[in-house]
Amino acid sequence: MSSERFNRSLLTSHVAISSSSVDLEKIVNDELDSCVSFIPYCAKPYGDYICPVSDKEKLRKNRNCLKLDDKTCNVPCSLGDIVTILKNRGFTKDRIFIIDSDSNLFTWLEKKKSEGYKYFLPGIGCHYGVGYALRYVQKDIGMEGCIVFLQDYDPLDEKHGVCKSIFDYNNMERVDKGKRTKIGQESISIIEKILSGEFDPEKEQS
Repeated sequence: MSSERFNRSLLTSHVAISSSSVDLEKIVNDELDSCVSFIPYCAKPYGDYICPVSDKEKLRKNRNCLKLDDKTCNVPCSLGDIVTILKNRGFTKDRIFIIDSDSNLFTWLEKKKSEGYKYFLPGIGCHYGVGYALRYVQKDIGMEGCIVFLQDYDPLDEKHGVCKSIFDYNNMERVDKGKRTKIGQESISIIEKILSGEFDPEKEQS
């Protein structure tokens, strides 16, 4: 299946697992120390709330996060919420990557693989780009895991909704278009289930 068709097939899913042989419960119970996680910068707040450490020119598009540095942040932010969840599960700063570009993410994953890490659990991203990303990370880097999807901040907001096509997604590589995206409560719940070993892939992907 092509990446484009694969991406379309994921649009009704909340999570994508790199291969059917991946046992998320076993990884959580036995190898959580072998896991890294990544979160896209666009899960930072925008509009009514401004990230206090975002780039002043490129808006949110950087890897800075107060919570990642064990500092207090009082701005409502789903990215910050996920950082808190990951740290509560033992993830250290060097095991959490805030994505500013795909190329930087892949370079970071290659480095983590060379350091002995085996899994991305969880990765977080939008539906577009996941098809090629999963294949690349699995085949060329040699890591397995799962990706939980972002959700619309406002699905009816044509200007600020999440990426509506692969072309929109690719343009985000060059400039932050101010998409009002967030990691929705349903996705956060899935992440918590994954990290507690209570995730049922067949139920969540149906």
